[in-house]
Parts: sequence; C-alpha cells; structure tokens
Amino acid sequence: MRGYIPPQNTQETIFVKRASELLQKAEDYYTIQYSAFLDLRQKELFKAQSNRYTDIEVSFECGYDGAGERCLAVVRPFSFPIEEKDIPIVVLTSKLYENNITHRDLLGAIMNLKITRDYIGDIIADQECAYLVVHSNVSEIIIQELKQVKNSAVEFSVYKNRLSCIEKTADLKSATVASMRIDAIIAALLQISRSEGLKLIKQGRVKVNQLEVCSADFEMFDGDIISVKQIGKYKIFCDGNKSRKDRMFINFAKY
Repeated sequence: MRGYIPPQNTQETIFVKRASELLQKAEDYYTIQYSAFLDLRQKELFKAQSNRYTDIEVSFECGYDGAGERCLAVVRPFSFPIEEKDIPIVVLTSKLYENNITHRDLLGAIMNLKITRDYIGDIIADQECAYLVVHSNVSEIIIQELKQVKNSAVEFSVYKNRLSCIEKTADLKSATVASMRIDAIIAALLQISRSEGLKLIKQGRVKVNQLEVCSADFEMFDGDIISVKQIGKYKIFCDGNKSRKDRMFINFAKY
C-alpha cells in the first residue's frame, strides 16, 4: 500500500496544524471532538496526525452504510462512550422530478445558499431521489431554503432510516495496463496515449484521492479514486492478476 505522503502545500500544512489542535483538545479536556467533513486526502492527513496520540481514538463517519468518500473525524479518548445520534450528521432526501439532475447540480444549489464545502458530505442521486449528507448545523437551512435545483422543484426532509448505499459496479469497464503508474492508468481510462496522459498531469489536472499528482510514475492502488479536471472521476479496482503478456488487469467505474 501507499505510504504516508506529507503536506504538499501551505493549505495542507494549515490543515495538519488544525487537525493536531483538535486532537490535542480531545486529549487535554477528555472530550469528544468532531472535525468538519474531510475529503480523502484530508482523511489521510488527519489519520497520520492521530497516530501521535496514544490515548485518543479516531473514527471516520460518513452518515450512511457504505464506502463514504467524505466523512467527519470523530475524536475521543479511548473507550469513551458515544451514540450515533450525537454525531453531527444529518441525511436529507427529496424526490427528483427531473432525471437529468446531477451531483454537480445539487452541490452547486447547496453552495448557492452560502454553505461552505466542509459542511457538505456525500451527495447521492439517482433518477428518482437525492440524498444529501450534511452537517447538522446546516440541515434546517437546506430544508427551508433549497426549493429548486436546475429549474426543478425539490422538497428536502430528514431521512429517518439508516441509509445504505451499495457501490454500483454495473457500469464497470475493464482494461489492461503495462504497470500501475498514473500515466498508464490515465491512458487506459481515457483511451489516449501515455504522452497525452502526461500532459494532463503536467497541467495540474489530475488528482488521486484529492492529492494533486505531479509525477508520471506515481503508483496507483486498488480502490484509488482518480479525477481528471473537466473530464471525469473514476474508481480503480485491481486484484493483482496479470495477463499472459504480463500486463495488469484493472476494472474502473466512472462517477
């Protein structure tokens, strides 16, 4: 597996400092602390900082049963009791009357309410319903004020059951690659040459688990999420099997 990658820029350095302050506060005051919603990169940075605190336990909650991409860090002293209802996450739902409403449409509508990204967790939408995982501090604002998305009426309310989301694999596609290097993976995903993939990397358009990738030899692993700006986001699945020509088999799903 990929090892720890330290902060790569000023923004990440500031994040690590704030994560350490939150962990220290939980230890000093023997209380439960909650982070804002973290993306995959922030989660790894937070997890690395938590390893320095031997008396602190950290879990990550996405608000539903499934592999959440955005989650809150729950920081508490070891064996400190906590109930699910105390975690500041609310799941909202609304019927969708138009089948062309996307994740981006929903996110944009929420942020138009002046709600920042760190209060918004995963957004799950299909042709019939949308589910918004949000911080409890903003749930009422969304219920009261979000009434339209992309010229279609919506009416959000609290989803009272436990939401379960099974990762969709029906649209999986397959490919073979010479290696698990990022340039080889991009070439396979987008059906372009490796030199064209390298150009995307050098333009700063490629991220893996929300970490900007700057080198063509960056190694990919099973479960990684790769996003290419203005093109799409993909999840990679690889069990290590190889073809007779010693090429790696991969599966991938586009979000």
